[in-house]
Amino acid sequence: MSTNLERVLSEIKALSPDDLRKLRDELDAMIVPVRPQMTEEEFEQHLLAQGVISSIPTRDLDPAEYHNRKPIEVKGPPVSETLIEERR
Repeated sequence: MSTNLERVLSEIKALSPDDLRKLRDELDAMIVPVRPQMTEEEFEQHLLAQGVISSIPTRDLDPAEYHNRKPIEVKGPPVSETLIEERR
């Protein structure tokens, strides 16, 4: 170990827990550079380039279609009850 590192380590041992947390945050910031957050479009392009997805889904959704939807009527007990019974 170099003498500089030994000196730094000995000084670190004398720090308070609060100062150690601050030091840890500073060291983490130095070691891991902060990348800017990707937009949703950039993320989709990244997934496409990596081969995770084969195409980018379209977003031609009309909110009016969602509000005018009619639920499908299902006969029998609710799915949540069926799941609970099957887990028993």
